[in-house]
Amino acid sequence: MSDRCASHPARPAHDHCPICTRPRCQPDAVTFGSSGCPVCTTTGPAGRASRAAGQGELRVRAALAGLAIAYVGGWVATQYVRVHLMSLAAPAVVGVGAAWAVTAAGARRVRPAALTWGLAVAAALLGTALGFVLTPGGEDPLQRWSLVAGPYLAAVAGVAAGRLVFGPARRDQPGEGEAGETRSGWY
Repeated sequence: MSDRCASHPARPAHDHCPICTRPRCQPDAVTFGSSGCPVCTTTGPAGRASRAAGQGELRVRAALAGLAIAYVGGWVATQYVRVHLMSLAAPAVVGVGAAWAVTAAGARRVRPAALTWGLAVAAALLGTALGFVLTPGGEDPLQRWSLVAGPYLAAVAGVAAGRLVFGPARRDQPGEGEAGETRSGWY
């Protein structure tokens, strides 16, 4: 028998978990009994079952991921304002990045799916607008549509291209995710 608990290495081992045979300490043996240990059970020490993320949490995750891409993308886009074709390519890349970040943050399960599309588009447009604002000397992101309309459209096109770049919607394998749940694409 190991001389340390698998969950709490600072504690000496008392016995082995009846489920996974890992060494466990006296408090874990009392708390979990024959149901296992903190490593192999789905309930925490307080007896609460772990839960899947709800819709609100998934929406916040997706929005924060999109916001992070908007800030970084806006800073990068400052380098390409008024630089011929790169002034269109940079916002398109920000759009693809926003589509990826929002989808990767768990938004594949956000309902309605149009909300995911909206979060990605908003992040791409915000990143593009920040690119104009943060440019040395500053540009007004809403004036002179002859300069700003193309990059905004490129950002939206980048979000739309995100699905092509990241492939079709992934289906969960049997046993993954919640019971009976399949993931659809972010569209």
